[in-house]
Amino acid sequence: MRRIIAGLVLAVLVVAALGAGHLAVNSGRQTATSKSTSQQTTVSTSSIEESSKGSGAAISTVSSSGLELRVDLNATAMEPGQTLGANVTLFNTLDENLSLPLSAPENLTSQIAAWNSDDFVCGIGGVGLGSYVAGFALFRGDVSAVNLSQAPDPLQLATAFPLCDVSLLLTQEESIVFMPHSENASIPGADSFVSPTTLNVTTSCYQGCSRGSGLFGFWNRTSYSCCDLSANAPDLFRYLTPGAYTIAAEDLWGQTVFAYFQVTEGPSPSLAVSAQESPFSSEGHPIIGIALADFANAPIASLNATLRFVASPNAPSNSTSYQFAFSVNSSDPLLPGQHVQDVRTLQGDSFDIGVSYPLTISGTLANGTEFAYTQQIQFVNSVPS
Repeated sequence: MRRIIAGLVLAVLVVAALGAGHLAVNSGRQTATSKSTSQQTTVSTSSIEESSKGSGAAISTVSSSGLELRVDLNATAMEPGQTLGANVTLFNTLDENLSLPLSAPENLTSQIAAWNSDDFVCGIGGVGLGSYVAGFALFRGDVSAVNLSQAPDPLQLATAFPLCDVSLLLTQEESIVFMPHSENASIPGADSFVSPTTLNVTTSCYQGCSRGSGLFGFWNRTSYSCCDLSANAPDLFRYLTPGAYTIAAEDLWGQTVFAYFQVTEGPSPSLAVSAQESPFSSEGHPIIGIALADFANAPIASLNATLRFVASPNAPSNSTSYQFAFSVNSSDPLLPGQHVQDVRTLQGDSFDIGVSYPLTISGTLANGTEFAYTQQIQFVNSVPS
């Protein structure tokens, strides 16, 4: 959370690009095994929906003041390529207004607050006042209050330009007032503006990122400092790969809570994460972009894909296959969570938006293990980068 000393800090949203586009797919999914060439599988890139009561999770702590710090997840497990819904909320459990100072206790040593620029900046992760009174961090692995001080750096969920804050001086005592039985709060002296104190735990992106809010990947902090205009380059972004993850949350007054979820093993080491057809394609020459990601916990040393065009029953065209080759080899493998794209101008019919087409993905892991399987994909009408 940001320390408010002289006044409330307002925010301007500035986020960075994923640039991987969007993949529309069917809703069903079947498992597939290595070396299988006929398995049909799809992967959802939309948020996980609760299929039954109890599939999500809510973890919270309540302070002696009556303020509850809460982390809500819409699921505790997700497959690679999916998006997990999560948010952090402050909730007044009392049946009366709750007023708290907009300053942390003098003896509070906050770690999570120091990481906020990696998670949300200038209000990107939250709505209204939430980003000023709470903070969160995403870790790979199991992190708790016991080992938090020894935990590695959190995964970077946001990139943004600095210097995007302006100050609004308060005319009354610096405090925040939570409404009864509500996550809504206001700052006295700030025109009685009431807003939620909720933070969306989300992977921030712009320019072609159509997944909406939620967790599906993170930024590679070692590859750039901040706000690089080429932040959509594959080596700057990682999708979540199989393993355990922890969301640690903290409020301005020292409450902490930890929520956990798993990314499970998928049916194949590689999945399509983007399928685009350019609206500037000429007739008979569609411009197609396919992006594949490594969802294994091992590098991929070779990667290919075959897209099959299947004409509608009443169309005269026959089935046609197109080969896509990706710049992946043993000297420059595709790393776990990384994606790679190939854009081609084809000779043939355009692909219909909203229609499923089979894409056969094959390759070899760095350890020599071969894999092959077929994924049903749908195209979106956008400009491949």
